[in-house]
Amino acid sequence: MRITTKVGLQTADLPVRQVMSQPPCCAHTSSVLEQALAGMGRERLRHLVAVDDAGRCAGVISDRVIAAAWAADPASLSHRTVGSVIDRQPAVVGADATVMDAARLMGAAGVDAVAVVDRRGVAVGIVTGSDLVALLAR
Repeated sequence: MRITTKVGLQTADLPVRQVMSQPPCCAHTSSVLEQALAGMGRERLRHLVAVDDAGRCAGVISDRVIAAAWAADPASLSHRTVGSVIDRQPAVVGADATVMDAARLMGAAGVDAVAVVDRRGVAVGIVTGSDLVALLAR
């Protein structure tokens, strides 16, 4: 069964650009977890896009990953970097992806957020599970 929006477009086929949060809030891969967590708190977010030295997307870091690092070693927040805890296979979709592409990747990767990147690999947005639920609730 396909769900349609009020304007008649098929929700699954919508461009991810129409539901992503933009611009994404980012954390540098060399930032310590304490800095990333502070940024999440300041912006009231559960996810940040991790970027490398060249400004390209390296993945997404979530509050859950930071909490797990803290649970394993409470001192880790002050010395472990964002780059040390993000997935080696980041959950990323291109800017031309559909909502369904993002949802399938989230399901397959077992994550609740994906970064949206342009052709250069620069993050232009982020889609979270909450964004998808909000879309369905329209």
